[in-house]
Amino acid sequence: MNSVGLLLMRAGSVARLLAVQVEVGQHITRKVLGLTVDVDIVGSTVIAGLIVIGLGLWMRHKATSGVPGRLQLFWETVVSQVEELADSTIGPGGRKVVPLAVALFLLILVANFIEIVPTGATRSLLPAPTEDVNLPYAMALTVFILVQIAGVRARGIRGYFGHFLKPYKAIAPLNLLEELTKPITLSLRLFGNMFASGLMLTLIAVLMPVYVVPFGDIIWKLFETFIWFIQAFIFALLTVVYFGMAMEASEH
Repeated sequence: MNSVGLLLMRAGSVARLLAVQVEVGQHITRKVLGLTVDVDIVGSTVIAGLIVIGLGLWMRHKATSGVPGRLQLFWETVVSQVEELADSTIGPGGRKVVPLAVALFLLILVANFIEIVPTGATRSLLPAPTEDVNLPYAMALTVFILVQIAGVRARGIRGYFGHFLKPYKAIAPLNLLEELTKPITLSLRLFGNMFASGLMLTLIAVLMPVYVVPFGDIIWKLFETFIWFIQAFIFALLTVVYFGMAMEASEH
């Protein structure tokens, strides 16, 4: 292919890319008590939560002290890994954080996988709620509030808020700012990675030849599955770390 043909091909790809409008925050909405509710995101979140609860109840029903099944083996592996993480980060008292971290891990994982349900159109029947910033913000804010409560219980009000003055009183504003930005960074890390995954599929469809797109989608979906596990684990990991930082009894 000569340089002119290659240039025309690239120009066509750029034109198609510019013609694509990546919609952010476009959802099916309804008015409820004067509030605008994204019913597709809320529905996906509820379904993901019910799946997690259902898996937990099913696992409890099928649990055995003998040879475990696949579901029990997966559940025990997740719980044991989080317990080891909590013990090494917080200590014996960290076991209280394990149920929350495990629940967040499974909810995020199921919420990510729920997007696999297709419609044959340009979007999934059940959009991944983690690709909308509202769910990551809600989970991060919940973690932030519980971390503050745990810190006050572990150190007392005076001891907990006093650690913002360490090692020097002059940097107290920076310590406070660092604490306040934790829920923002925790949520945007999850949202950014999940939204970028969906954006990548759009780029594959636009920039690649039609006969290559299906193979590109399959390859990226396999890699995206790995990303889903990693992002769920990172959210649970940082949850345990934040609890550990708030509950530690002594300054290092």
